[in-house]
Amino acid sequence: MASLLKISKHSLTLIRRYCTPLIYSDEVRTAKNDNKPIVALESTIITHGMPYPNNLETAMEVEDIIRKQGAVPATIAILKGQLTIGLTRTQLEYLAQAKDVIKASRRDLAMVVAGKQDGATTVAGTIISAELADIPVFVTGGIGGVHRDGEKTLDVSADLTELGRSKTLVVCSGAKSILDIGRTLEYLETQGVTVCAFGESKQFPAFYTRRSGFEAPYNVVDAEHAASVLHAARSLHLSSGIVVAVPVPEESAMDEKKIGTAISNALRNANDKGVRGKEITPFLLAAVSAATGGASLNTNIALIKNNAKVGADISIHYQKLRINAPIQSRRLHTSCRHMSDVLVIGGANVDRTYRITEEKIQLDGSTHACKTEQCAGGVGRNIAEALWRLSGGRAKLLTAVGDDADGRFLHNIAPGLILDGCFTKESSTATYAAMFDKKGECAIGLGDMEVHKHISPELVNKHIEILKNAPLIVIDGNIPQNTMEHVLELSQKYQKKVFFEPTDRRKSIKPFLNHQNITFATPNLLELKEIANYLNPHDIVCNEHDIIRLSKVVLKYVKNLIITMGAKGVMVVKYKDSGEIYLKFYPTQGLKTIENVSGAGDCFASGFIYGMLNDKPEETCVSIGFKCAEASLLCKTTVPAKFPFN
Repeated sequence: MASLLKISKHSLTLIRRYCTPLIYSDEVRTAKNDNKPIVALESTIITHGMPYPNNLETAMEVEDIIRKQGAVPATIAILKGQLTIGLTRTQLEYLAQAKDVIKASRRDLAMVVAGKQDGATTVAGTIISAELADIPVFVTGGIGGVHRDGEKTLDVSADLTELGRSKTLVVCSGAKSILDIGRTLEYLETQGVTVCAFGESKQFPAFYTRRSGFEAPYNVVDAEHAASVLHAARSLHLSSGIVVAVPVPEESAMDEKKIGTAISNALRNANDKGVRGKEITPFLLAAVSAATGGASLNTNIALIKNNAKVGADISIHYQKLRINAPIQSRRLHTSCRHMSDVLVIGGANVDRTYRITEEKIQLDGSTHACKTEQCAGGVGRNIAEALWRLSGGRAKLLTAVGDDADGRFLHNIAPGLILDGCFTKESSTATYAAMFDKKGECAIGLGDMEVHKHISPELVNKHIEILKNAPLIVIDGNIPQNTMEHVLELSQKYQKKVFFEPTDRRKSIKPFLNHQNITFATPNLLELKEIANYLNPHDIVCNEHDIIRLSKVVLKYVKNLIITMGAKGVMVVKYKDSGEIYLKFYPTQGLKTIENVSGAGDCFASGFIYGMLNDKPEETCVSIGFKCAEASLLCKTTVPAKFPFN
């Protein structure tokens, strides 16, 4: 499809405002809605700070410590270009083993997001993200600082300047021992950062050891004291941060002389190898770990767990102060409202195409030369991914995929899109294989969709809160009949709008077997005819082009019909308030070049939905749909990585 309609510059401006750079996990979004204390966590400790599986085990243990204290953890990372606040277990597992993840500080964030890459946020990157998400407390292991010989190399961590222009309280075990701690404290003072040792002493810790030989300007005796300092800073509208330096537990601290020797040797080794910039810290930490026989890693794990407990306690005390504060002082901390996720319930599969390069196909067991391509597919999955990309991650997919390589392939395309519990060991991920001749005509298609039977009412009930909060429920024809009826009953109970994509002619009648009502449907002409003849078997219509006659039957159960007509365009049919039938045709122009047709209809549906969620008029919704379909037709994957509006 390609649109004859143009979207005005004003319309595009309004659409862009709907996008958000953040994706919240369900746990974090619920915590924000319920005013629960939240603790931000960085992700470079997972990707660059520890080896696998220690990194994954520590990340999950740290999150559990925060939960047990009564707060909510929000590990922050960039997944396929989406800044994600709060990671699921599946996402943590992915990040812990992912390769070539970029360390994302302030300078890197825009490039990683624009490039749709994976990024692990550093202290600076996490502070920025926490500020965007209005999470005032952030826990890490140790902050960056001025590197040794920094007066010559000017190698100063961006963590320090970020602390100077943020309002975040950072809980850490001081600056890493590999740094020049004296100059680091001086730099923090210049930046106006409030630095406090945690406990009765002002002794500033040095990560692996409880003492650095330097004193912090202040100390906070406990979490409640630290929370009161944060609250006072916010009340004064200060725009610089707070460092709460927590000494490593005494039983886990390292010998100062031993760690000093290991660091000196590591620094010499780094200098000899020419290691510089953001690679120096992970290199030195790995070298120190090797020199200490892994003892430094154990210390690192112990201190981050202890910091998590302290940070959670500070967050809890601060939230009490925040809630009980006068309305005037609370105003600065009120986060903007975020629309809940659209819930898509439908099929997901891997599409494989085989394009024969020979003139003639012989179906007699002969081997033919071909070109093979693989991409993600499934009507529900395509719509969900397109909405996920259009709306900055505000879409969730309830589906069923196998716990296998194909399932991981689908997950990695849009991390966080597929809901927890959708992976099963009982069936393999659905696949569709199509063989095309040299002219591009499909000679045969093969599908293994057995896994979709696991899209059950029980799985829907597991995610009932998402359904309750969703502004729209999207279903496709791939879900089992009993699940579809269950979803429609829940949608009626909670007064939810339902958008139905029929998928194919045989599945198009599934919502109407019990004469259920839905809000939107996008049948093609053959599917419209199938639905109408099922609903009115006593007056069979043989000509699918008799749109008005067919539509009048279907409109008894569907409020809005968006009839897709391939390259010709779409027809919108509904009843006016006066009782007259409304019918409007939106034509398209053909494209000279087409790469892939399999995702165009699904992307049109997503564009239409996206416009509808922005309260755009029908003409604009259709036009956005056409633009999304056009983008799909021009790329080799079913859903393009980038749409015209984001």
